[in-house]
Order: sequence, then structure tokens, then C-alpha cells
Amino acid sequence: MNAEQRLTQAARTLREHTDSGWVALRDDVVAVAVRAFRPSAPVRGSLPGAELFVASTVVVARVGATLAAVPDVGVLRITCTTTADDDLDRLTVEVIALYGTPLVPLADEVRRLAAAAVAETLGLTDPPVDRIRVDVSVQDVTPDPRLL
Repeated sequence: MNAEQRLTQAARTLREHTDSGWVALRDDVVAVAVRAFRPSAPVRGSLPGAELFVASTVVVARVGATLAAVPDVGVLRITCTTTADDDLDRLTVEVIALYGTPLVPLADEVRRLAAAAVAETLGLTDPPVDRIRVDVSVQDVTPDPRLL
């Protein structure tokens, strides 16, 4: 038996074998494969009587534009993660703050504005802070406001 015949036989054997583990995992494998080729994951939102999907890059851009107006802080990175059902799981905002700025009130303001921007983008009508988890991480502080 040559190499091509062995490969054909192996493929035929694999097709005949139905592994219950594979059946349980195949939807997850397909979802991961689809996301690998998609530049931006969808995030589920809502409209009156319907649902909508917004690209995660759009969500990140809208939050970034909102946070650009906050004094004494600069946004370094914004990421969002979604559940298997494309619902927003968490938004993470990494910032740099101006030296001397009270960090806890600053983080609260960033969290509130980010949640409101997400709620507006996704069409959420419930209070956004209650539905949207926003993690704020101060990565650095600087005395130079030009670096914000």
C-alpha cells in the first residue's frame, strides 16, 4: 500500500468514526474559525422590536471618541470581549493619567462615560453601568499633559 492509499484509508476511517466529543465541540470550533477570519467580532445590540449587531471596532471607536474629551487622561487601549452569543461581556479601558489627578474619581468618570457610549451604540435602554462591565486600568501617570 502506497502513501496515497494509506491517506485515503485513514480519511475513510475517520469519516466512519463519529466521536460524541467532536459533535459537542464542532459549533465552538466553527465559531473560532469564523472569528479568526473576521477582523472584528460582532457585538449584539437591540432596537425596538429587533436586534442589531455592531462591529467591536465600532464600539471601541465610539468609546474612544467619548473618552477623548475627558481632561487629565489619555486612552492607551480599549478592548472588548463578547460571549459565545455575541453579547458584550466586558470592556477594558487602559489609560494614562496626569500626575496629581485623583485616580479613583477619574476611573469612575471613565467607567461611566464608557458605559454610556456603549449603551448608546448598542441601543440599550437600561441604566448602562448596571448592564455593562467596564474595567479601567491606569497604566501610567505623567507630569506632561502633551503625552495624554
